[in-house]
Amino acid sequence: MRVEEDAILTCSTCGVEGEHELLYLSDHLRASRCRSCGATGVYSPHIYADYARDVAERTARLPMRLAGEAIRRPTHLLLWPWKALRKPFGLLDEVGRVYTFDRDRRCRTRAAVRRVRSS
Repeated sequence: MRVEEDAILTCSTCGVEGEHELLYLSDHLRASRCRSCGATGVYSPHIYADYARDVAERTARLPMRLAGEAIRRPTHLLLWPWKALRKPFGLLDEVGRVYTFDRDRRCRTRAAVRRVRSS
């Protein structure tokens, strides 16, 4: 998972060219959020399934990555217990970011539906 926070794009909602946050899962763009108006676009109907797949792919690559790191920098083995203790907090942060993108999209969709119904 990767969040690019300083992408300059033109928002399709407000038309302003400005900063956007981009959420990438498995190297594919899955969501974006305009910093000017807050409009969130989710480009995958199954964002949580995509996130789970991304975590599974990273987990599958982990043994080879750790073996390579142990060969290249054996002294870094001493840091592994600390990294293992911190990992759950990093995953919680990632889940929070994915949830925020999805929540913002759902809230804006509901607000738009309410505006249409009240018109």
